[in-house]
Order: sequence, then structure tokens, then C-alpha cells
Amino acid sequence: MRLQRPKSLVDLAAEQIRRLIIDGRLSFGQQVSEVSLAESLGTSKTPVREALLRLAVEGLVEIHPQRGSFIFSLTPQQVSELTRFREVIEAAALGEAIRHQKSGLSERLRSNLQQLLAAEAAGDTARVRELDTLFHEGIIECSGNAYLRKAYELIAYKIQALRARLPEQVKQVDDCHQSHQDILDAAASGQVDRAQRLLAAHIRSTEQSYIEASRADERAA
Repeated sequence: MRLQRPKSLVDLAAEQIRRLIIDGRLSFGQQVSEVSLAESLGTSKTPVREALLRLAVEGLVEIHPQRGSFIFSLTPQQVSELTRFREVIEAAALGEAIRHQKSGLSERLRSNLQQLLAAEAAGDTARVRELDTLFHEGIIECSGNAYLRKAYELIAYKIQALRARLPEQVKQVDDCHQSHQDILDAAASGQVDRAQRLLAAHIRSTEQSYIEASRADERAA
């Protein structure tokens, strides 16, 4: 039995600020103040400053000397590049997962899909988006490849932030469910090439919506 080490103030501050960014309570491109964040989090500026440095490594914050700290933003070109990166990493991870952990992958994706259907039936859009995230992360984790996981971490939080800003359209939920079902069916039957093609097409289909999501905060302002 080992004692759990309590989280540091930096860990807690980073978690809270990251959640504010992903949920959209801090807007893309918004300048953030260490003083204001410290006051809202009930802490001093030091852990906030360290947290912002950590989030900068994750790509969620951009720190410009003499200008300040800003929440990240993406141009349409950058969203397109992120989409291509996802295609490469996730397709490779799916191939590895099917070859080396097919039953575990299928069980995990099937459970996710069942929960997705329940959330869809309940009209819980936030839960649907969370399960969408978990579906793709499940593929990465089942690959068993630490390098693929590390590569995916470069964009994981940015994808979550974009997903949270997607317009609430039922059609997107339906498309997500059917695409995930098709990918699961191909993976469960061991059709590596087909599963990879379906996953790549699914990711490509989100590109335009994500470009619109990248502009959501600008429109709201």
C-alpha cells in the first residue's frame, strides 16, 4: 500500500486553467492575466505562472515576451494540418491495436458505442462529445505504442477544445455514431485496411466543422 501524493498547487492550477480553455470559458486568442487567474483560483501568481508554462508546452497557451500570455488559436490551415496529423497517428494506432489487441479494442469500443447511444437518446450532447473523445483515445491506448501515445498528446487537448465549440447539431451526433459503428465492425472482424480507411474518412469529415469551431469564439465576441 502506497500513499497517494497530494497534487501541488501548480498541478491544480494547470488542471483548472486547462478545463477553462477546453470548455470555452477562456476564448481562443484571449489574453490572460496571471493576477486575474490567481484571484479566481484563490492562489498566488507563482503557481499560475508555472501552470501557464506547462500549458504552453501542451500547446494550449502561447507566451509572448513583452506582450503576455494568450490562449491558443488556430487558423483554417492549422486545423487542416491537425486533421492530417490525426489521420496518420490514429490510423497507425488502429492498425497496431487490431493486430495485437483486437478483442480488448473491440470490447472497449463496443462499450463506448453503447454509452454513446444512451447519451444520444438522452439528448446529452456534452456526454456525446466526451464519449467521442474517449473513442479515439481508446484506439490510441489500445495500440500499446508509447510513441504513438506521446505524439497524440501533442494535439489531444486542442481537439477537445475544438470539439467543445462545435455547433449543437443532431446530424453530427448521428454521423459520429454510424462512423464509430462502421470502424468497430471492421476492427472486430480484423479488417485492418478497411478499418483504417473508415477512420481516416471519419476524421477528414470533421475538418470543416472544426474550422468553424476554431472561429466560434470570434463570432461570439
